[in-house]
Amino acid sequence: MRLDRMEIATEPRRLAGRTEPRGTKTGFPLWGAFAFGGIFVVAGSLIVLVGTRVIPVDPRGVHAPWWVLTVMGVVFALCGLGVWGMGLRQYRAERHRAEARRRHPGRPELADHPWDPAGFAPPRWARAAKAVAGAVLMSLFISIFNWWAFFTDAPWMVRAVTILFDLILVLVLWETGVRIGRAIRFGGSRLEYGQFPFRPGQTVRLRWWPAPGIGEVRKGRFTLRCVKEWYEHRGHGKNRSAHLVQQEQWAMHRFLDHAGTLRHERRQELEFELPPHVPSTELSADQPVFWELEIELDLPGLDFEEIYLVPVYAEGGGSSP
Repeated sequence: MRLDRMEIATEPRRLAGRTEPRGTKTGFPLWGAFAFGGIFVVAGSLIVLVGTRVIPVDPRGVHAPWWVLTVMGVVFALCGLGVWGMGLRQYRAERHRAEARRRHPGRPELADHPWDPAGFAPPRWARAAKAVAGAVLMSLFISIFNWWAFFTDAPWMVRAVTILFDLILVLVLWETGVRIGRAIRFGGSRLEYGQFPFRPGQTVRLRWWPAPGIGEVRKGRFTLRCVKEWYEHRGHGKNRSAHLVQQEQWAMHRFLDHAGTLRHERRQELEFELPPHVPSTELSADQPVFWELEIELDLPGLDFEEIYLVPVYAEGGGSSP
């Protein structure tokens, strides 16, 4: 595969549409994550028991259908389980770091992340499964607003906001369908590292094995980038929420401007020149830094989009200036 041109971006910019955190920190200590999630799980479970009439209450004090209470409880419980999942992920990462430091002294990159030194194979169904889970949770949540807006004497503002939420849900369902379609059509792609780890100032040599189902390509873009990740908090009190931010720090884009064919059994050689002073990977930091290869291909039907982690570490494992 011959790539036609190259561009380098050095100005930081925020990446749109990023919802998958790469770091392992949740913003809570472990006990805090499990305690905070537990509040939602317990509260949601109690509401479900009330909504299903397992726990008897005076119907005169309930101002909504029983199914609305049940759905509200399910939403609360699922949110709590999600926080528990984040806490479990952080716990496993901390266990891995402790074990890796013991087994591989002097190899901080192996303690930072459970790397496979040979390469990276993205999970085929994980992104689609998360999209389905998010769509189900959002559908349940919005169903409560639809009942309030269209089956009660709600003000017009509530109805207008609910219609907006419904339109957003349609977009979410469309994106979920796209992710499921990509998981069905594409799978089994893999990135092999020319060495482990790569160092700033070196040439990053990668071997990419395309996924089955790609075939004819109209054009494409291959991007090696450094990304910094953090959470921004918005609102105050009970309205306070955290939003994932991933900001590109440096990137090299290589473009495929001509049509061609990519076969699953034929690997593609990719090379990127790193300048000497670029940040080092720190996935276990409070504000993680990581390197990724993003491949975007314009295909007939569904386009191919995939992201592969790339290990770029300075000597000693610390960040470069």
